[in-house]
Amino acid sequence: MNQPNIIAFATQKGGAGKSTITTHLASALYYLYGYKVAVMDCDHPQHSLHAYRIDEQTRVQNEEAFRQRLLKQGRRPYPVYISSVQEASSSITALFEQDYDFILIDTPGTVNVMGLPDLLRLIDYIFLPVEPDKGSIASTMAFMGLLPAFTKQSDPDSNLVGYYAFWNKYLKAERKAIYDKTEELFQEKGLPMLQSRVENLITYKENRSTMFPLPEKELNRLGMGQLFMEVLSLVLGTGAVTPSGHTINFVAPERPVDTVPESTGNSTTESN
Repeated sequence: MNQPNIIAFATQKGGAGKSTITTHLASALYYLYGYKVAVMDCDHPQHSLHAYRIDEQTRVQNEEAFRQRLLKQGRRPYPVYISSVQEASSSITALFEQDYDFILIDTPGTVNVMGLPDLLRLIDYIFLPVEPDKGSIASTMAFMGLLPAFTKQSDPDSNLVGYYAFWNKYLKAERKAIYDKTEELFQEKGLPMLQSRVENLITYKENRSTMFPLPEKELNRLGMGQLFMEVLSLVLGTGAVTPSGHTINFVAPERPVDTVPESTGNSTTESN
């Protein structure tokens, strides 16, 4: 029986993009990289990721072009399950018998849920999307402050190896100093942060799909290709080869030069 890699995207802030990122990563892992993947949607009550799948199943039934595209792709879509947080541990453990390589978990947008500690102990890696606004930064830092108690180092019954924040909905027009100062604050507090930055472009949300992957060129344009390589380098190690023949090799993106005058103020971020 294969021990799957269990990954979760988590945040306490609604609209931070965790369901969208989970969908894109699951589709990349399955359709592009060839891994056997399952998704467990624990984000009650909306279950957004499961809703994406239901919408696409409806399109398969009603749209001939969509159905033919799926047939041409030649792969059955990966499964998307739903579960309450309270039952998530037993639901996920039951999937171990199906020999998945990855199980991705969409978590609820709050830490005040019964059963969440057991779920956190089952996860191997947690990734937290953060936006350049005070509310997102503060809630992410607060959530990360709770996670050390659930790591292997603190709890021998836990699987949690590590947790990392990353910039999501990154805006090039935003002042570079905002990002730099936040990263310095995270470093000062001992809160790990990935180097990848996912840009806030329209295709980021509009082209999410549980049945088709975003093309690699588009993933890289958005910064998600780099994010996924950085995630896989942590989980599997640099140099590992995916079933489809991709070599995992993360190259840190170049840091932008701040060209926006200080007096222009902050740009607003788009809600998810």
